Amino acid sequence: MVQVRYKALDTAGRFTTGVMEGGSEAEVADRLGRTGHVVLETSSGTAAGDKTSLLSFRGRANGRDVTTFLADLALVLRAGLPLDEALDLVASEETSAIAAVARDLRRSVTGGASLAEAMAGHGRLFGTDVVTMVRVAEAAGNLESVLRSVAEARTRSQRMLDTIGSSLRYPAFLLMAATAVLVFFLIAVVPQFAGVLRDFGAGKTGLVGFVLSASDFLIAEGEVLAALLAAALLALLMIFRRPAARSWFWTRVARLPGLAGIVALRRTAVFCGGLATLLANGVTLTEALRVLADLPGATGAGLARVGEGVRRGKRLVEAITEENYLPPLALNMLRLGEETGELAEIARRTAEFYEVKLTTRLDRLAGIVGPAAIIGIAVMVGGLIVSILSALLSINQLVL
Repeated sequence: MVQVRYKALDTAGRFTTGVMEGGSEAEVADRLGRTGHVVLETSSGTAAGDKTSLLSFRGRANGRDVTTFLADLALVLRAGLPLDEALDLVASEETSAIAAVARDLRRSVTGGASLAEAMAGHGRLFGTDVVTMVRVAEAAGNLESVLRSVAEARTRSQRMLDTIGSSLRYPAFLLMAATAVLVFFLIAVVPQFAGVLRDFGAGKTGLVGFVLSASDFLIAEGEVLAALLAAALLALLMIFRRPAARSWFWTRVARLPGLAGIVALRRTAVFCGGLATLLANGVTLTEALRVLADLPGATGAGLARVGEGVRRGKRLVEAITEENYLPPLALNMLRLGEETGELAEIARRTAEFYEVKLTTRLDRLAGIVGPAAIIGIAVMVGGLIVSILSALLSINQLVL
């Protein structure tokens, strides 16, 4: 992560300068271009106070902090305070991480920048969608209502992510617990009987032989395996911090049997919800599609081609149909919205419908995966125990 200093012309043709976080100068220039800026010059460097480790997660603002900040800022602005005083008041009430961001926004605003330009300096935190809507809201003079609308939309999105996380957390815990039990059984229990089984020739072939070999391997190479596992987890952590890697991963996950439907439901809910929020707050359709292409959960080559088709003069539903990006019901709803001129409202209702469908599907999946995981774990661990006990009983019969 680097701090990129830029010089650009804003949407009104005024010269502006600032600092924005990004992976490279090209990435920052691209984000500025999407918010209507004409980039004149960029230079990169990392300020000492802004250096962060790949493994440092503490002290950094997250999505929930941003949602709370936007809601609080909207509330303070509704009370009639000027923007700089509102930012100062919110900074005094928020947590330390987002408070530092709020103070930085205030410094930029009092220095003559707009709130959108100040937020663009924290593009990875606020996102292109928030920056774009704030820019439009400042031009239209309805900043408070737009901030409130954005905060509500982000709250719904985070609630949906919480539902997904809670549905996956229990099966993941069962899998980790089963792995821990299996490893303990192989490295602590099996060696107690390995010598006896080998002396009587019961551990040469079959399932017992496999269990004994696996136990010997884990004991002999345990430290190497632990180091390799730690290195693999660190590598995955570094890779998945890149948006392109996350997009590639979810594209592959979307093709797995049983998960494709869930991913499609989430993509539809995120797309329709984001489209509704952007259009309702004055963003044009072409600009909204460009912003949605960077929105987590709605990304994909298909969406980029949809936006390109609309820019070339196609209707939204026509472009989506060609790319097979949304399910038929969502297409029909959006077609109705286009024909009646209520695209934002219809998209919002469609998003709510698919959020309910997604929640129902996840609850059903969790109800199936949990018992199935318990049965699978019982069969696996029980099979190993039975194999060892059967071998010991056969040896006991031989002795008698």
